[in-house]
Amino acid sequence: MQDSAPAETPRVPVRKSPGGGARTIGTPTFSLHAHRRGKESFVELAGELDLLSAPQLREMLVEIFTVDLPRRLVLDLSDLIYLDSTGLSVFVTAHKRASASGIAFCLANPNASVRLLLKITALDQIFIIVDEAGPATERDE
Repeated sequence: MQDSAPAETPRVPVRKSPGGGARTIGTPTFSLHAHRRGKESFVELAGELDLLSAPQLREMLVEIFTVDLPRRLVLDLSDLIYLDSTGLSVFVTAHKRASASGIAFCLANPNASVRLLLKITALDQIFIIVDEAGPATERDE
């Protein structure tokens, strides 16, 4: 029997857009795109957020909390097709950090299976969940 090292997931390099602020990272099964709009930071998640991809999101969120310093952070889940407990833990950690820093934190556009997972775990009672990732309204501020 031959020992084989686990294959590393290839990474897509971070791309920064002209004018700064926007960045995209990912793998063949998961990608992140972050951008700012005023004092709000948005992170669009696409693909499968699991044990292998969660560290990428965690790293991006740390950068947003330490560099961007937004008033509101929105994770857009429109294109997220799979979410496991590791991904949920990243959401919980981000929510706690945002709350401690006075940053509004919300999840936008979860599909039916992600919404069900949030309900089963009762996280739908903790997170602000919106059906659109647009700018904050007076109610959100």
